[in-house]
Amino acid sequence: MELLKKSVQSVLEKDRIGSPVFLRCVLHVVGEDVNLLSSVAEMGALANAWIPSSPASVYTQGDADGTQVTVMVHYVGGQMALLSVNRVDVETAIDIMLVGNKGVIYHETPVGRHYLNAIPPEFGGTGELTAAISQSLESGQPIELEG
Repeated sequence: MELLKKSVQSVLEKDRIGSPVFLRCVLHVVGEDVNLLSSVAEMGALANAWIPSSPASVYTQGDADGTQVTVMVHYVGGQMALLSVNRVDVETAIDIMLVGNKGVIYHETPVGRHYLNAIPPEFGGTGELTAAISQSLESGQPIELEG
């Protein structure tokens, strides 16, 4: 995952896609013991690192103990991030689309027939939006964040 972060950050620093305005990130994870809340919170941290604005609100749907959690993060500058973690039986994979005001970055692992060369994403820590995501998931309501 560090390689992916560095790669995207390099593209952003070179202004190749302009300023990020929308991120869609779908993570498929294998295993009953995987914490979906932790995984989606880490994706939130990833989004916060790439989106050039502070998060304003978080809205979460799904079941952290079930098969899917989806988070929508709205940023102060109007940007959006749609983050989804899904429990699957096949293999861990990630699909990212980061839209800037000048272009788009796409990343998918595994990548089609060349999946043997792909490295599955690995998350290890927790994200700064964990509490807000958890609160939104429990209440079923958007959570406004203090900026």
